[in-house]
Amino acid sequence: MKNKKYLLPITFILIICISIFLFHYGNDFYWHLKAGSYIVENHQIPFTDVFSWYAKSNHLSWISHEWLFEVLIYFIFQIFSNVGIFFYVLFMIFLISLILFKQNKSLLYQYPFQTICLSLVGMLIFANKTIPRPHLLSFLFFTITLSFSYDNLKNKNSKLIYFAPIISFFWSNCHGGSSNLSYIIYGIFLSIHLLPIRFPYIKNKKLERNQLLKYLYAFLTSIFIIPLNPNGVKILFYPYLNMTYTTMIHCIDEWQGLNLFSVDGCFYFLFMVLIFYTIFKYKKEHQLVDIILLILFTILGIKSTRFIPYLFIVSMNIIPKYWSSKKVKIDLFPIFISLITIIIIFYSFVFISPKFQLISNEMINYLKSDKDIVLYNSYNLGGYLIYKDVPVFIDGRADLYIDSILCDVCNLEKENDTSVFKKYHFNTFIVENKSKANRYLKKHKQYKLIMNDEKNSLYILNNFTD
Repeated sequence: MKNKKYLLPITFILIICISIFLFHYGNDFYWHLKAGSYIVENHQIPFTDVFSWYAKSNHLSWISHEWLFEVLIYFIFQIFSNVGIFFYVLFMIFLISLILFKQNKSLLYQYPFQTICLSLVGMLIFANKTIPRPHLLSFLFFTITLSFSYDNLKNKNSKLIYFAPIISFFWSNCHGGSSNLSYIIYGIFLSIHLLPIRFPYIKNKKLERNQLLKYLYAFLTSIFIIPLNPNGVKILFYPYLNMTYTTMIHCIDEWQGLNLFSVDGCFYFLFMVLIFYTIFKYKKEHQLVDIILLILFTILGIKSTRFIPYLFIVSMNIIPKYWSSKKVKIDLFPIFISLITIIIIFYSFVFISPKFQLISNEMINYLKSDKDIVLYNSYNLGGYLIYKDVPVFIDGRADLYIDSILCDVCNLEKENDTSVFKKYHFNTFIVENKSKANRYLKKHKQYKLIMNDEKNSLYILNNFTD
């Protein structure tokens, strides 16, 4: 390359984008896709559920706070099929890494070794987040929000923050469950810089009036813009209600706290230690807003690992400012060439395209053939069944079922409490082979195995006929 200054940002972005190697559809993608199809075909956004036989019969309210993402993903899939979904995820990761690099590019250029190391951490953190879900849009909007906030802090003439309400609008309609982070971030920057504060090694200057007014503008407009969505003011309270649901926190893996006995948990913990070691290693003056943001998102990350990517995004805006003057010289060109080679080899010989189909067509056809079926399905299979037009008992929309069946399903799938089977009078069961429900059904003679494959099994009650 003629101009080597582009090698570092390209290398940084390539490393984080390698996380796409673990791309998979997850369990929720399918019901998002079906929801997008329903909205487009019916020209309306549902406020009560339309996919679960249990939810429909009990008129359960559904806050479809991700409707715009669902419409977007539906059109991408219709036009470009599975390839479009893959490149949507890749493009989101690319945009996030590009904005993160631009935020502190002068420092990142100054310390290429540390930059490469931090990008490797980012690659590992995003490796299990490369799923076509609205969370990637939240990570992008959060990155942009922090970029606006820090830009206004550094440059009193910055005008980027005037776009805050536009970001908040799209955020609340694409993933309302996290859109409260927009005004929270602006509120933190505003409140911290109202007065000058000085502690040992911590500084906080009072900003000029026009900078404070811009934070106030972003804070207030974000609050007033967020309710401009089909669910109105409910979205303002929805994220906080979610965090109070102990059943969801207990049952859903991504809502669970940091587990030091898992590989992911150990890695996340070491990442947190590294952050605070880096910024407190040298007795420099620290900006109070940096410390507050790091503490806040570290606490959230400990409480629920779904916040770890947000912590990484925050740290990318802060950690480079505290790197030491000790430099490690590296030659970026061989690293860049090695990354390109790894990508080519991996995609040519190693990368396995994720399977789109979660349940065999034979099982789907059986479930659609009888109108008298009262179905129990494993939690993780619900999304795909919805995509295939099978009325489910439960699916990945945990908040929809929080006050009704989620606790029962959790007790069955985690605690093996099989009283659920009798409580709801099921006559047909489709379960994952690895589940405790499958072990129970296999052991008891009143359940008849109809068909199975390497992943799932389909049972009926012995006295239930087609």
